[in-house]
Amino acid sequence: MGMHFDLYTLGVIGAAIGVALSVSFTLLGLVLRGLPALRIWATAFWVLTAAALAQGLNEEHSVLSAIVGSGMIALANALMLMGIAVHLRYPLRWRWPLAVVGLFIANQIGFYLSPPSQTVEALVFGAHSVVWDLWMIWVLLWRSPRDMRNTCSFTALIFAIDMAFYMLRSVVVLFPGTVAHTQLADLLTTWNYLFGILCTFLLSTGFTLMLAERLTLDLRHLARTDGLTGLLNRNALFEIGSGLVDACRARGQACCVLMFDLDNFKTINDSWGHVAGDVVLNHFVGVIRRTGLPRGTLFSRYGGEEFVLVLPAIDSPQAAGLAERMRAEVEAQPATFDTHVISLTTSVGIAGGVDASFEALIGTADGALYRAKRQGRNRVEWVATAG
Repeated sequence: MGMHFDLYTLGVIGAAIGVALSVSFTLLGLVLRGLPALRIWATAFWVLTAAALAQGLNEEHSVLSAIVGSGMIALANALMLMGIAVHLRYPLRWRWPLAVVGLFIANQIGFYLSPPSQTVEALVFGAHSVVWDLWMIWVLLWRSPRDMRNTCSFTALIFAIDMAFYMLRSVVVLFPGTVAHTQLADLLTTWNYLFGILCTFLLSTGFTLMLAERLTLDLRHLARTDGLTGLLNRNALFEIGSGLVDACRARGQACCVLMFDLDNFKTINDSWGHVAGDVVLNHFVGVIRRTGLPRGTLFSRYGGEEFVLVLPAIDSPQAAGLAERMRAEVEAQPATFDTHVISLTTSVGIAGGVDASFEALIGTADGALYRAKRQGRNRVEWVATAG
């Protein structure tokens, strides 16, 4: 009776913690709507809480504890796995985790209809838990982007500890030693509750850290990205471009800057509206990308209808040839807006050099660009050496 009271108390404590975590993640999901993984994890915690109630309040080998409760634990694992995959933008299909859930529930139904020994049942549940842990560890460590490795490694460590617990539990079940079987079973059940409560709390911490890191990275990305075209913005251009030019200068290689300006862009906005202007800007970006940018090229929106290409390890004559090809492609491919065909041309200024700073290259390319515009537009002008 004492052990029963202890298990009941642990079940109530676990359910209370589960409800608190579930409510917290649900409320966060209402505020942070741009994080779909958060909603999936909130659902996982609700399912896990319901599973704890189903198993903790009915310890007998019944449909509620053996099938419903165990099935909900499997479903919670599937939801956690899918939340991790969605958060890391790893394309994992729902059907695979759900197939594992279905197999486990079918196995539990078989055990309910034809109960095996306690040892076999414990080993099967442990193996099932190890499979989920290994799967989530693999996604966290091998499918996470480099800039999210720290929080993913922390969460993977929690799953590794969980896996180690169930492996140790399986070893103890197989080799009970001198401990009475009933005493061992009760001890393992109690520690299973305690460990489940601890792991649930640690997992909520790991998921929260992953969410915070994702928010930080997304905000940093937004601060460096042009909202219309998806290119780097001017601030990011100067930060990254300076690094590229400095690296070329250290190797004694030339670096070129191409500055583009869409000719008569104001006329497009005045004739068809700013929505058409946005379409034209995105069309231009697509044309430039389709010409085949050299490896390591930095493409940025400089401001308004001006764009910049930074070409490391390319000299001015090569850059001029590439710019002329791009100019011709832009002229040959008009943009379309509704039923309108909008002709488009671009002027290009080029600056190159080995010893010039990035700021000097930008200034020289800007001067060459305005010379191209003064000389009739739709042309390329370049300066071999920026000063």
